Amino acid sequence: MLQRTSSRRHALAPGEFFAALPVALAPRLPAALRAFDSARGRGRLLKLDYGHPETHFEVWHHVAGGRLEVGLHFEGAAALNAGALEHFRHRMVEVKRLLRRAELEPWDRGWARLYETFPATDLSDTALNEAAERLAAYIKALQPMLEEFWEKREMDSRA
Repeated sequence: MLQRTSSRRHALAPGEFFAALPVALAPRLPAALRAFDSARGRGRLLKLDYGHPETHFEVWHHVAGGRLEVGLHFEGAAALNAGALEHFRHRMVEVKRLLRRAELEPWDRGWARLYETFPATDLSDTALNEAAERLAAYIKALQPMLEEFWEKREMDSRA
């Protein structure tokens, strides 16, 4: 059930927010990018991928910091993550042109991420729309580059 907050935003429970996110996202994407797989992670996050779950788009609510993270995460084997980090490091001028606030960094457990955060003290309908807009921008900008990464990786493995 939605509840009104004093700022006239609707507060959503985490389950409601993350169930609504793929629904809000789909119409913001071109038809060719609407066939994603989605999975709820532990806690307050959602992962979306296009056939390679180890490289996925993610929305994560950082409760303590009052922020939502939107980005592309590389959470596979160390060599895969290092290769993805290098692939996108070479594309950062193009990435920054499309996603001004995007940051690329090695991260926890040998993973890497290309992401941004924005203020979201609660999971409101306003935060839902902002997350869907930003996630759509990340997918439209980065999925073609990610496909290039996977194609190159497959060609290299055949050589």
